[in-house]
Amino acid sequence: MKKFKSIMMMGFVLLTVTLSKPVMAMGLSSFTDVPNFSVVIGDSMYTLEYANDLNNVSLINDAVVKNKGDIFIKTDDSGWIKNSNGTQANKDSVNISTIIYNNGQKIVASAPVTSNVAKIQVKEALTKTGTNTATFTYKILDQNGLDITKTIPASDIYGGASVGSTIVVDPTTGIGTITFNSPFDISTSIVITLVNKNGVTGTSAPSKIAGFSINPITKKTGMYTATFEYEVFNSANEDITKTVPASQLTATSSDKSSIVLDPLTSTGTITYNSTSNMGTSISITLKDLLTGITASSVTVAPVVKTDASKVDKIIVTSTVLALSGNKGYASFIIYDQYGNDITNTSLGNNITFQSNIGQVQNKNGLLTITANAGIDLSTIRSVVITGFDSISKVTTNVTLTVATQVKS
Repeated sequence: MKKFKSIMMMGFVLLTVTLSKPVMAMGLSSFTDVPNFSVVIGDSMYTLEYANDLNNVSLINDAVVKNKGDIFIKTDDSGWIKNSNGTQANKDSVNISTIIYNNGQKIVASAPVTSNVAKIQVKEALTKTGTNTATFTYKILDQNGLDITKTIPASDIYGGASVGSTIVVDPTTGIGTITFNSPFDISTSIVITLVNKNGVTGTSAPSKIAGFSINPITKKTGMYTATFEYEVFNSANEDITKTVPASQLTATSSDKSSIVLDPLTSTGTITYNSTSNMGTSISITLKDLLTGITASSVTVAPVVKTDASKVDKIIVTSTVLALSGNKGYASFIIYDQYGNDITNTSLGNNITFQSNIGQVQNKNGLLTITANAGIDLSTIRSVVITGFDSISKVTTNVTLTVATQVKS
């Protein structure tokens, strides 16, 4: 009993983050119907919040006393944890059909949830389970994009495949089983189609590219780079950009600039050959290597920013501190927020540099370190240099190896 209480309290801390209210009476047909963080004691099920409520102590105690088996806690969809020893148990360790009460209330089968089926998604991948059988996963969405698979009975779904077979779906798991008329090869391309009784159809056929759209507006991201947005759509005019790998497309420009596409963000990055090219409009062409479909768009030159330039990056480009006499030398470069080199401007010359071994002067991209009295630079193995811009608050910190003394 003590161990049960300790586990319950641990679960309650987690519960406050994951559940907003106790789950009330509901129909149970499988392991997946049991909410996570539920405790099963004999024929009763409780949320941890309910079990830890002092008002329910006597009810929980009675259930523990009457229970002849172990107490189980469902922490996630992988299985149970035994309260007696804290070890994991598989999903079948608890017979769901024997659970009669939920939070002290008798469980009643809930009425089917009615919702409009708006979309059926069918995964293309098959899992072979026998000589003549395979499974696939499917999902049914309502008009709000919510997953309502479990609420749509199998009798409302009709299935077919591009080869002779029968299909049975299981709403509780979102898994469909295909039984083929003859042995089949798992590598065979098979198109699965599911149809709701109201006519909504979903298919596993890969969505083919029907066209592209390219936003002509470009945004400058660096001294030589800019980005643009693009979209890939299918015959139903659905955006499938994120599903089309960049390797399936080619992107070229009229000025021979390089272009890299990122499907996850629906953006392309242009790296111009020179800053002069960046100031002009160029034509970008996208091509699907599978269908040969192309689309072109003339992009406008990146918008020139009107915000005042400010220090964005301070980079010490040297990795070694060169020596001459009692002085050390290193190079640096300063960029503004638009990727412009502002090293030899007043902004660049106003950066404050410091070192742990002496005084630092900076001018036109060169740092000169004069060692403090009593310090012999030739005996120092490394130096630390920091840079700071008081306006933008940008900083840098590097450690340089000290080079061998240069003889004069």
